Amino acid sequence: MSIAYFFHKSLRKKLFLVLIIIGFLPFLTLLIYTLFLSETKILNKIVIEQLERTDSVARLINNHLSALSKEVNFLSSLDLMDDILVEDIDKRVSRLLTQKADDFNLDVTLFCINLEGLIIASSNKEILYKKFDTAAFTHERASYIKEKELYVYSKIHTSFDNDKTTGYLVLRYNLNNLDLYLTHQNTVHSYIINSTNAVAIGENLALKLDFATDTNSVINAAHVIVYKRLSSVMQDWYIVYAVDKNIALAFLDDFIRFMLTISIFIFAFILYFSLRYSKDIVKPIEELTKLTNEITKTQDYSAKVEINSTDEIATLSDSFNKMIQTTSIALAKLEEENSLRLKRFTQLIEVFNTIIQTKSEDECINISIKEIAKLTGKKDLYFIEKKDETAHTEFAELYVNDFEKDTKIFFGSIALDIKQFEDKNERDFYNSIASMITLQLDKIRLIKRTLGASNAKSAFISNISHELRTPLNAIIGATQYMISYETLSDEQIDTLSTIELSAQYLLEMINEVLDIAKIEAGKMEVNLQNVNIISLLQNCYDMLYPLASDKELEFTFSFDTFEPKDYETDPKILQQIVLNLLSNAIKFTEKGKISLELTNDEHYLYIKVQDEGIGIAHEDMDLLFHDFIQLKNTIHTTQQGTGLGLSLSKKMAKILHGDIEVFSEGVGYGTSVIFKI
Repeated sequence: MSIAYFFHKSLRKKLFLVLIIIGFLPFLTLLIYTLFLSETKILNKIVIEQLERTDSVARLINNHLSALSKEVNFLSSLDLMDDILVEDIDKRVSRLLTQKADDFNLDVTLFCINLEGLIIASSNKEILYKKFDTAAFTHERASYIKEKELYVYSKIHTSFDNDKTTGYLVLRYNLNNLDLYLTHQNTVHSYIINSTNAVAIGENLALKLDFATDTNSVINAAHVIVYKRLSSVMQDWYIVYAVDKNIALAFLDDFIRFMLTISIFIFAFILYFSLRYSKDIVKPIEELTKLTNEITKTQDYSAKVEINSTDEIATLSDSFNKMIQTTSIALAKLEEENSLRLKRFTQLIEVFNTIIQTKSEDECINISIKEIAKLTGKKDLYFIEKKDETAHTEFAELYVNDFEKDTKIFFGSIALDIKQFEDKNERDFYNSIASMITLQLDKIRLIKRTLGASNAKSAFISNISHELRTPLNAIIGATQYMISYETLSDEQIDTLSTIELSAQYLLEMINEVLDIAKIEAGKMEVNLQNVNIISLLQNCYDMLYPLASDKELEFTFSFDTFEPKDYETDPKILQQIVLNLLSNAIKFTEKGKISLELTNDEHYLYIKVQDEGIGIAHEDMDLLFHDFIQLKNTIHTTQQGTGLGLSLSKKMAKILHGDIEVFSEGVGYGTSVIFKI
């Protein structure tokens, strides 16, 4: 068996051969390039090498400068330095300084300065007897840098009295000497630069580096750069190494050129085999594609593919013919089913539109039975109220919501045996109708319940407003008249003022009821103003202090941790919320302490009211903010009210983009209320 026949027999082998030729060689080349010759790997290696070099040079420079300091300290401690007290100082000391400067073999100058700042001995005779500024000599011995000069100094003490200072020994060191430690190559550039004033030693490339860390590396378009901070006196200086990027990547560039050259031969090699085998591979597939396009245009599923081979294409063609035959049968069945589904969907829409027009439960049931009768053709359908009558038959059962208990309850059944429908889709269709009926019944019941509650609330608001406002206005008017026109003592005026204030407060409670209605109707308006929070809370505190005092309660107001800021809010609504919270605390506290605390942070203003009153049971927490609901408790049964305080406060807080949270450990353990805005 020849190789040509071996590949002619199997399309999979033809494709395998072409994929090996087209895919393997480029993949292998790319893999070798990625693993061994990537630009990133080369640049990272250069960074590591240069960082090691900068570390080494930095150590050498630091050791060199340290040796200079030690040498100056040593020279200043010699007994020979006592000669600066005598007149022949420049004979011995100057000779010593000159010899030491020559030993350094660097651009350095050694000189002695007396206490008046006069240079009295030097290795450089040109600066003798000149004045030197010693303002920087603040320590026993130290060093500092001025421009590009390093000054190392040490105090000189007499050998016979160590506490007596005779002057200073100074080493002036030209920082250009450090150029000896730098690399001087065509491809590697190095220099030392002051990060504060850009003074540089050596070749300065002006790379505009941002010295954000002690050690770092930077790769730009032209260079691979590393830098490191020097220590000690040169802590503001950095040693910088920069390698020419084009030189560093020269080998990689050569390799890329090699790959581009050889890729031509690889491409020609792949093209040869692709052209040779593509025709035989693609031709049967093209024929199959042509037939598929014809079937798509003509919708003629009786067409078949002619089979002229025994390879995988033949197997595919045979499978395609079977698929076309199966598709033809399935399409006919699907068209029939789609027609039925469309009809059922249209009927479902019509039934739904009819049911949602009903206004009562009886009307909903009667209309639903008529609609189902139209669909099924059954004239004996009826409604069953008791569940026991449906125990042995799968009737269309209706379950509605019990809104008070938040559960589902049995409402009744329509005497339609759903089991009689063999098709599952038909059973689902009638179950969907039952679900529609249930939803409409829930809607009717909920509207009825909501209208009842709304009517009760409206009646309550109307009655309480009418009954209470009239006598309260009379009380307020009478007290104001007596205060204004009667001759009264101060005590009587205070008493009448308290009566007026209390009546005003009761009138505000009535207004709470009306405010609830406004909020729910969306008619509550917010009047934003710049508010002095402390002053507003102080007014609330002063207003309710007499009530707390009458009950002999300890009532405090604190704002020690409050940071004054500008706040813009509605002062009337804010005051009403605080008064409601404080009133509740006083009302439900028989003895103990009530505190009003004001704090804030970057996001919120917090007003905390804490009492030692009756507390709240955990199971009652969810009822706190319901309208017209007062919690029952065994400790405190004498308080009366509308049951709107917390509910109104919560809703007002929401209007101000805030919230109210209530915390209690249980009955008898007091309550904490936090109003944040």
